[in-house]
Amino acid sequence: MKTWMKVVLGIVAGISVLIGVIFWLTGDVTKAGDEFFAAVQNDDIDTAYALLSDDFKAGTSKEELKAYLAANALDKIKETSWGGRMMTGGVAELEGTITTAGGSKIPLKLRLIDSEIGWQINAIEKDTAGFKTAGSDRDIPSLEEQKQLFRETMTVFAESLSDGTMKKLRDNGAGAFQRQITLEQLDKSYEGSFKFAEDFSEIVKSSPIIDSADIGEDGALNIRGRYPTKPRPVFIEQAYEYEGVGWKFLGLVYRVGSPVGS
Repeated sequence: MKTWMKVVLGIVAGISVLIGVIFWLTGDVTKAGDEFFAAVQNDDIDTAYALLSDDFKAGTSKEELKAYLAANALDKIKETSWGGRMMTGGVAELEGTITTAGGSKIPLKLRLIDSEIGWQINAIEKDTAGFKTAGSDRDIPSLEEQKQLFRETMTVFAESLSDGTMKKLRDNGAGAFQRQITLEQLDKSYEGSFKFAEDFSEIVKSSPIIDSADIGEDGALNIRGRYPTKPRPVFIEQAYEYEGVGWKFLGLVYRVGSPVGS
């Protein structure tokens, strides 16, 4: 056998071993995904919900999970097939296709985290048509979805200011956000804003203008918008992390009269 052929065969053998190791290492990950959708297929929402991470469950109730699955045709499935697998430390991603009972194929991505009781699903993301930021594997929400996120967050922000504590805003945040900052710290960071509670209560009644949105290299969604109030507009920048079945609040800064960071 020629030397170059031996080298090629050696490389092929090496790749085969590597693929085998990857599939072996991710076996428990794919098992978690299969068990979740098997429970969904059997209409066993309790078992499916138990396979979710604490952060996922903190922001999504059983009823919300069931509604999301039904709205995205993921509640009546026939088969799951996982092609893409990636694992980094205690975090894994599965990319595959869900075949519905009607024969439709739906691209899907799961993000899982390793816990004391095994792999748990931390996010479910259905692939959709639309724009993507270069270098990002996640879709930028539509303009209408951006406005909805923006409005919902600002409403909770205004309510928190009126309450004199940012508890509602913190409770509305992503699991990572809640772990990284205490209520006391959040209250402290916004202590100069409580005096504007009445102003924000009126501002959020109007419709915001979305100026731009992008997804950074860290995977966070950044939405920049403003309220065209007079005599000076209020500019706001919000950040979100994809968790569970949607985007969850990570942070908010505002500035009167000129864009944030200018």
